[in-house]
Order: sequence, then structure tokens, then C-alpha cells
Amino acid sequence: MSVRMEGKKTLVVGGGQPASLHVGIGRAISETFAREGAEVCVVDRVLERAGETAQEITAAGGRAHAIAADVGDPESCARLVNEAHALMGRIDAMVNNVATEEGDNDPLTLEVDGWQRVMDVNLRAMWLTCRAVLPIMQEQRSGTIVNTSSVGSKTTGGSMFAYGISKAGVDAMTQKLAVVFAPWGIRCNSVLPAWVATQHSMDGLMQAGFASSEEEIFEMGRRANPLGRMGTAWDVANAVLFLSSDESCHTTGVNFPVDGGTTSVIGGYQRPKNAPQPH
Repeated sequence: MSVRMEGKKTLVVGGGQPASLHVGIGRAISETFAREGAEVCVVDRVLERAGETAQEITAAGGRAHAIAADVGDPESCARLVNEAHALMGRIDAMVNNVATEEGDNDPLTLEVDGWQRVMDVNLRAMWLTCRAVLPIMQEQRSGTIVNTSSVGSKTTGGSMFAYGISKAGVDAMTQKLAVVFAPWGIRCNSVLPAWVATQHSMDGLMQAGFASSEEEIFEMGRRANPLGRMGTAWDVANAVLFLSSDESCHTTGVNFPVDGGTTSVIGGYQRPKNAPQPH
């Protein structure tokens, strides 16, 4: 059995998930860490969801704890880090894997409240959890942070305007933290999934009007990248595992695509159907 995270104390913010047919990224990361020998603190807004992930881990012989916290609340961001530190004694790796598209829309239709909600959850919360864990890692003189971003941080168009900007902010913040805290042996990277077969992404794509069924999404995912298949939560989890393990000890400040080659495709732009005729 591989033990790439043997003895590591890890914190996965957004590690629970509602009941669904598809494994979520946070749960896949939590279970992958545990399988590789880590102790895991699983955080979710709903304690029962965090508990289900923790139970999956302990049932397989791993060590896990469940913590309830709403990262939309600034005080909860510091509390969840402090609680995890108290439970495990140190934090070697933290993953930020919480995001929302609630209230998002195109640039002209998006309301101020929708913008603020997306920014608070997707960007402010990651800054606050990082701000809380970094002094712990500074004292340890080691640690890794992986923030879940999106290929949406590099692309434009559509009705997820605030979401894409928030994820671009995550990438920029990740690189700035990587440089500032490198002298303490702290590494910070982000992963950029494309369309991934999770319930959250399926529901989000349908609500945004990109597709009307999961079958249509799978077909769109197959056609949207050079590797010819839609990604899974396990693909993302394996990338996070690498970036959190000592195997990537000389890697920091990287925005790491897990996208089947999507961001490498040039010439994929299509003029919107409602665009006026050029002069």
C-alpha cells in the first residue's frame, strides 16, 4: 500500500457532500489523503455531511474527524482551523475546496448581492482560512496549501461572471502567498479542474443553462477537451495529493490544470448567437 502522506495531519475544507450518485471533489480528496496514511479533518457546512466522509475513512481503517463550519462567516474560518489544530496537534496540509455560483449571472444581469455572495465564499473565505493556518505552518516551518480554483479563472463568457473572477482571484492569491511564505518552507498551489463529473458541477451546469441533462453534460465534456472524456473527482484528488505530498517539495505558486488539455486548446472561441453583426 502506498503511504505518500504517512503521518501527515490534514485539513480538507469542503470535504463533505450531500447524498448523490457522483463523488464530490472534497470527499475524494479526503479519502485519498486517508488512504495514503494521513489523518484528516473533514469540514462541511453541515456536520452530517462531514461525518459521512469521516465515517467512510474510519470504516476503511483511517483516522478522521468531522467539523461543521460555514466559510461564509468570517469567524468560522478561523474557528475551523483552530479546531482542527486542537484535534490533531499540527496541520501539515490544508485544502480549500468550497465554492458557490449562487446568485451569479452575466455581467449586466448580475445583482450586487449575488456578486458579494460569490466573492465571500469563493475568495474571501480562502484568504481567511489561509490567514488562520499560516501562523501555525510558520511555527512548524513547513506546510502545504492547495486551493481549488477552476479553468473558469482563465476563460470568459457565459453567465458565471462573478465565479470566473473569483477563481482568478484565487489563482493570484495562491501565487502571492507562495512567494511571501516560501522562506518558512510553506508551499501554496491551486488546482484548476474543468468540467468534472460531480453532482455540484452537474447541477450547476444545468442551472446555468449549459445543458438539460447529465447525459448531455457527459457528451459535452467528452467533446470539450483533447483527452476525450469528462474528468472525475478522483482525477482532481490525485493532483491535490501530489501537490500536498513531499513528491512536489520543489513546486509552489503553480496554477495546476486538471482539465484534459482544455486550457491548451487555441481557437475554441465561438461568437455568441446574440452578438450584433460586425461593422
